[in-house]
Amino acid sequence: MSILGIGIDYSNICKDYNTSYLDRDNLDPDTKKCMKKVLTWTKEFISELLEKFEYNLYNLSSDTPVDIDKIAAKRFLFYSLEKEITLQSFVIDKEYTEYSSLVDWESQNKTSLLIRNDEDGGSIYFYVDKNPKVREWMLERLSDFSLDEVVFEAK
Repeated sequence: MSILGIGIDYSNICKDYNTSYLDRDNLDPDTKKCMKKVLTWTKEFISELLEKFEYNLYNLSSDTPVDIDKIAAKRFLFYSLEKEITLQSFVIDKEYTEYSSLVDWESQNKTSLLIRNDEDGGSIYFYVDKNPKVREWMLERLSDFSLDEVVFEAK
């Protein structure tokens, strides 16, 4: 099996905001409300995934588990006109495996998932390889969403 990238556009979670994208510095009440919905949904979805498959969350090259709040955070999920966005990747797996790069993860991954944020701050991406149970669960859990299939690029 090859890596399947599942892109989740935030418009699946919330549509009631007054800007072309969710700017994390925007103080508009509808935009703030929408960002809160995305943050809550992200935390719940990842928590459910971790619990269902007994996974932990890690950085690519650190064995210290990462708290879900690092992902369900404005800084990770949303773009800022003032500060832009820092592209980040996290690994979800049962135990830590060190990867020196995304290329390393792509070639050596056996069971993990990779979570990446979007350079425009409008989506979150989950990359799954060689684990049909997780892939099936995610697609079933997200069946009401309009999903994007995304090609994995190790950049």
